[in-house]
Amino acid sequence: MLFFGAIFVLILGAVLGSFANVLIIRMKEGKSIGGRSQCMTCMKKLRASELIPIASWFMLHGRCRSCGKGIHWQYPVVESAMAVLSLVAFLRHVHDDTTWIMIAAVIGFEIALSFILLVITAFDFRWKLIPVEFVISSAIILAAWRLLIGANWIELVLGAVVISALLGMIVLLSRGTMMGEGDPFIGLLMGTVLGFPLALLGLLVSFIVGGSAAAALLIEGSVTRKTEVPFVPFLAAGTLIALWWSEPLLIIARYAIG
Repeated sequence: MLFFGAIFVLILGAVLGSFANVLIIRMKEGKSIGGRSQCMTCMKKLRASELIPIASWFMLHGRCRSCGKGIHWQYPVVESAMAVLSLVAFLRHVHDDTTWIMIAAVIGFEIALSFILLVITAFDFRWKLIPVEFVISSAIILAAWRLLIGANWIELVLGAVVISALLGMIVLLSRGTMMGEGDPFIGLLMGTVLGFPLALLGLLVSFIVGGSAAAALLIEGSVTRKTEVPFVPFLAAGTLIALWWSEPLLIIARYAIG
């Protein structure tokens, strides 16, 4: 049963990743999510065989069947990442000692969170923009979901206020040179999801991962000190890492401090 459940969740995650790609492009263009997908270059409507998550991109060698133009790497990456993240959420809770309804609710929450973070991350990677309305509405939905599965509303409110305020201060003090104006909204989402004080751990992890990645890119020569590096991917990573591995991280922190 575990094997078939894992296969189902992998397929579900890939399908959700495909939908995430549609949502990302259509939000950027201000279009409705309804209607068939089409090539962004020749506007030819895609066949069913061209819409298979992950597989279609490789079968088409990353090019449109009609016009031959390249299909952006975003498509297989988002679909693959969503499949993997969904599987992680499933395996983390499938054997929890509680009711199946609660297990499904918790797994569903983590899959929904992964979906939202992937959409925002891809948006920031491609265009260095943050879909603020999408972030705020997602934070409200996830907050309600968290409350339904037993979170403390005071912790969620404190997390949202503290993290968004901290990131907002960084934006103001640095005049936008260290962080973009949209990042405090991601802080709102992070605080809402993790609550206080866990959101502080998530933020710390984000800075550690982001700083390490930036240092590695500087050493390699891929970026300079003036290069604008998207920070949302690191906030997203910090959120998931703190949510999934908070206990070992807190143990490590205690040993480091002590």
